[in-house]
Amino acid sequence: MSDGAFCIFVVDDDSLQRMIVCDHLQGNAFQIHEFSNGADCMAAMDLAPNLILLDIEMPGLNGLEVCKNLRDEGYDDTQVVFVSAHDDIETLMAAFKAGGNDFIPKNASKDLLLRKVEIAIEAEAQKRQLQQQLSYAQKTAFTAMSSLGETGIVLQFLRSSFHCMSIQTLGELIIETMGQFGLHSLVRLTDGADNYFFRSNAICTELEKSILAFSAKLGRISQTGERLAINYPHINLLITGLDADDPDLVGRLRDHLAIVAEGTGVRIDAMKAEQERLKQAVERIDSVKELVNLLEEIEAHQTANHSQLEKLVEDHKIDMEEAFVFLSLTDAQELKLHGIVDQLVNQLEALFVKDNVLALHLNSIVEKQKRLLNA
Repeated sequence: MSDGAFCIFVVDDDSLQRMIVCDHLQGNAFQIHEFSNGADCMAAMDLAPNLILLDIEMPGLNGLEVCKNLRDEGYDDTQVVFVSAHDDIETLMAAFKAGGNDFIPKNASKDLLLRKVEIAIEAEAQKRQLQQQLSYAQKTAFTAMSSLGETGIVLQFLRSSFHCMSIQTLGELIIETMGQFGLHSLVRLTDGADNYFFRSNAICTELEKSILAFSAKLGRISQTGERLAINYPHINLLITGLDADDPDLVGRLRDHLAIVAEGTGVRIDAMKAEQERLKQAVERIDSVKELVNLLEEIEAHQTANHSQLEKLVEDHKIDMEEAFVFLSLTDAQELKLHGIVDQLVNQLEALFVKDNVLALHLNSIVEKQKRLLNA
């Protein structure tokens, strides 16, 4: 599209019709070009018309063919308004399929023609406005994507830190994350009992450990030139090589690294809590093992006692029966003693039944605890 006067092509093989249309358009600061056929119109597209008033019925290339060829060649911004003496549905559908923007009958009034041109001008203005908005949105999106990329590194660190089960792996993850930001760093992590030191691409020297100890006294966040110190519970982070000439980037990095440091402290607290829970779980498992061993011992002892008691009862019955022979008891006395012995045996058997029920219950508890321990 041209940026100067609104350029209009009037394409019609009827010279009288072209004259009438051009006369209607005069006095409106339009740049007007006349063509008697479609081939000449297409050859002049380097003039960048904004609007083509295109007759459909012409010798050679008709208007529909001209429009389709223009669209095929990439002239999508140029608006095409077909001009025809036919306004039936077939003609309108053909105009639509060819890529036309509007339709106007031949011999239309001046007011209608100018209104159609006005609509084309408004459509082009709206399209330019949309293009400007799109350009602004793309620039905004590019800036946002840069910030989003940095935020993505932070989010990835936080997600990965959840899987770190030791301070060593957590420190290595921090060094890797600093590398993704393009930063050189010294890191000290502590769990309250021990200190762990990390450095980009090397082992932390004693001098660097001393520097970290000094930077830990500088407050939560401290920056001097290209150096940035960030101190949170469980972590001291010293960054070198910042681009001090880009304050916006440095400001974003301060925010991102503060989140990394705070997330590190939270993860170390969580690891300490997990280790304490693991210790307690191990102690509980050991207690359960002791209980299972005791229950098995009780069960074995109870089984042995039952067997011995059953044998004692049986032996006692035999001894009693043999004693009856030597005591010269009457039948009534012997019957009475037999009744006493039988009653005692029945009572003991009833106790055995109850003990067997308890033994089975005890055995099921032992087996269940064994399964849990194996799992």
